[in-house]
Amino acid sequence: MTRQFKDPVHGYVDLDERIVERVVDTAPFQRLRRVRQLSATHLVYPGATHTRFEHSLGVYHLGQRVFENLRTQSYFTDGIGTDELDTIERTLAFACLLHDVGHPPLSHLGERHLDAAALRERLDGLGLHRAFEQVGVPSVDGLPVPVRRANPHELLGCVTVLDVYGDAIEAFGVDPHEVCAYVLGWSLRYEAGDHWQHGVAAELLHSPIDVDRLDYIIRDDDMTGADVLSVDTERMVAAYTAHPDAGLALSEKALSTIGNYLEGRISLYMWVTQHHKSVYANVLVRRLLDELAAHCEDSPITADAVLDGDLDDHAVLDRFRRTARDPPSEAFADLYERYRTRRFAESCWKHRLGYADVVAAEGEAAVDDYTRWLLANDEFLERALARELDVPVHEVWIERSYVPEYEPAELKDIPLAHNGRTQSVGEYGLYGDRAFDRSIPFVYVPKGHVDRTVELLNERYRDEW
Repeated sequence: MTRQFKDPVHGYVDLDERIVERVVDTAPFQRLRRVRQLSATHLVYPGATHTRFEHSLGVYHLGQRVFENLRTQSYFTDGIGTDELDTIERTLAFACLLHDVGHPPLSHLGERHLDAAALRERLDGLGLHRAFEQVGVPSVDGLPVPVRRANPHELLGCVTVLDVYGDAIEAFGVDPHEVCAYVLGWSLRYEAGDHWQHGVAAELLHSPIDVDRLDYIIRDDDMTGADVLSVDTERMVAAYTAHPDAGLALSEKALSTIGNYLEGRISLYMWVTQHHKSVYANVLVRRLLDELAAHCEDSPITADAVLDGDLDDHAVLDRFRRTARDPPSEAFADLYERYRTRRFAESCWKHRLGYADVVAAEGEAAVDDYTRWLLANDEFLERALARELDVPVHEVWIERSYVPEYEPAELKDIPLAHNGRTQSVGEYGLYGDRAFDRSIPFVYVPKGHVDRTVELLNERYRDEW
């Protein structure tokens, strides 16, 4: 028996009824309905209210479709039995479905408040460290490399998989530790010397061409209404292939759409996530969280509260509201009022072209030097600018836009397979260096102070450089 979910991006998503009962319809997974995918970006793009819940269903859907397509390729199924492929497919299904179950409220903004060291200790007690060590995965400072490299939300996700869903996963003949390994981009079976297809399945969830990215890029473009992406999803899914040496790759079928995919990824990130107002909105919420944590005895976000299934965006935003009745600081009161009324500060520039036009630097290399100076001295400059402008220091921000998982250099590592060999899209010439792809810092000040701020920064830069 299957249950269908109607997804606005992929259409109908079919799930085994037993998985729905034992995983989807449980408090920790349902909590994801109340964790927005793009944190505070809805303050800029009103449609960006989609959540980790539908994204998780989308990743599951794409993962199943891609793996089913791989199973039609004789090269992929050569030398491995049907039962083993079935186990890999079920493992991938659970990993895709649960890969974001550890996301705290406000997504990446909230995970800064999770205690990563404590989560690693819990995973040790749940046997994940030992599972990696037994198959020869190297350790650094006593931590298996996958656990050491993992983000806090991935660590909490693995705790949830083992502590909450372990029995349900085992009931399907799947190893919960292998599910965690997939979430972290590894396969215990592959590391133990088992068939190479185990490693490919892990890459489907954790690589430059993983289905996690494919879903959120398509979904973010669609739900924000940005309309900067034109990708033939059907052709992309059909283009996945694999090789025992090269691992997961895209076949030449993808050539007609890979260029759009790469351009769309950059455009979406630069004009949605890294829109100057999106950066401000998310930093505003991050600073509210930090201010709350600094003045409250109990942390606003803990692993136990997430595991209980109750801590979500609504709970944290309600705590902001209640705290604002008797604010612990002038900064908190002001930050909350900015959030509540969407009273944003002004950015001294909106994009890289505007940045290069106003700063005291000529040429790409000089602009990069200016960026390094600005970021290396951000806190000092914030205080100095606040004094000169005669405004509170919490009203002057120097913030770097961040490009986490798809820097242009990594895009070039996307593998394309053709005539028995695999090479990157960079070698195919499908993507070149473009200055506006690089992230820039933003300087935010109260309205009416932009021109004076740029003058002060340039004067100081000339004096020091």
